[in-house]
Amino acid sequence: MKSPPGTVPATSLVVASMIGTGVFTSLGFQLLDLNSGPQILYLWLLGGLIALCGALCYAAVAEALPKSGGEHHFLGRMYHPSLGFMAGMLSAISGFAAPTAITAMAFGAYLNKSLPGVPAQAAAIGVILIGSAAHMVDSKTSAVVQTAATAIKLLLILAFLAAAFLLPGEGDIRWPIDPGADFAATVSPAFAVALMWVLYSYSGWNAAVYGLETWDQPAKTVRRALIIGTGLVTVLYIGLNAAFLKAAPTGELRGVIPVGEVAAVSLFGKSAASWISMLFSLGLFASVSALLWAGPHVLSAMGRTTPGLAFFNPKDGSPRLALACQTGLALALVTLNRFDDLVTFTTIGLTLCTMLTVFGVFRLERPHERWRRPWFPAGVFLAMTAFILFYSIINKPWPSGIGLACVAVLSLIGHFIHRRTP
Repeated sequence: MKSPPGTVPATSLVVASMIGTGVFTSLGFQLLDLNSGPQILYLWLLGGLIALCGALCYAAVAEALPKSGGEHHFLGRMYHPSLGFMAGMLSAISGFAAPTAITAMAFGAYLNKSLPGVPAQAAAIGVILIGSAAHMVDSKTSAVVQTAATAIKLLLILAFLAAAFLLPGEGDIRWPIDPGADFAATVSPAFAVALMWVLYSYSGWNAAVYGLETWDQPAKTVRRALIIGTGLVTVLYIGLNAAFLKAAPTGELRGVIPVGEVAAVSLFGKSAASWISMLFSLGLFASVSALLWAGPHVLSAMGRTTPGLAFFNPKDGSPRLALACQTGLALALVTLNRFDDLVTFTTIGLTLCTMLTVFGVFRLERPHERWRRPWFPAGVFLAMTAFILFYSIINKPWPSGIGLACVAVLSLIGHFIHRRTP
């Protein structure tokens, strides 16, 4: 009998889920409003601290409610089954299918820079199909593929960081701290919107909880994976953004999606940069793979608890039908949606679900363990995410409104489904 995967594959899943589209694409949008190195690096440090606070809270909730399914299981148990239904469906759509599409689109953009003859959309579709096929085999093979892909990604990032700081770059952003200007920027609405992009880049710090029951010693494995993975990614994110800013002029990075390709051109020249873009695209494959691994476990968990969805939870425990469903939806989104609006729509609903899960730290029924609960991290996470949501809704009302409407409609559907259940 094969032993279940442990801390290493769980941590690799968290790392691969986080290091993906966001860090390789969002800097260009942040530079539309921020204009100094300290502002950008503080933005990414703050995002890492928020994610770490969330990881500590999720570890506590996962220890108290140790079943797969993520927010679907947590919210259904802590609040009401209708919220569990909402979170599960939102995770399937906004949490996994949409990010799979976004990451595949970024993969296609990078690969197209390296191989102009390969259409970006065709590459995006191809990477989704390849990743899905890899996870159709079995959980052990899936874990090996994920660990190997993540290791390759980390090696590529470390090699790029070394090159960026050893070679002379063309960056022209201001690095000395200007207390007045930098402080004013960090309390502005534009900073909150930029932080939303960062929050999206850190999404995936909770990936290990979706297949909670598949890990060896689930509670310990998930706690280690969430904390180690989030800490490691925070350091890499700060280093990567510093490298991008050192490598290329802000005028060439501003408003651009494949910022890694722009930085590589500045560092290595056009011919060598095409190879770097190909390596970045290979790194994004690990992110697509991670999303395709974690997502189906949500629908599988819903199949155990939601009337009419039992077909997503087959007797052999393999979520192949759920994987096929996520793959199909991701393929549809690749062909239908805009990149930036898709990110906003995705972030709004998922942030609300994570906020409800973190707030659940105050509702756990274990009085003798109250002193162990991460109340302070929960307070920090809730305050900062509320700040981000408020300004995101003001500045991007259309995609934000669609995200909020999805939350409301799915909650109502869940309410009627469970009210009619005997």
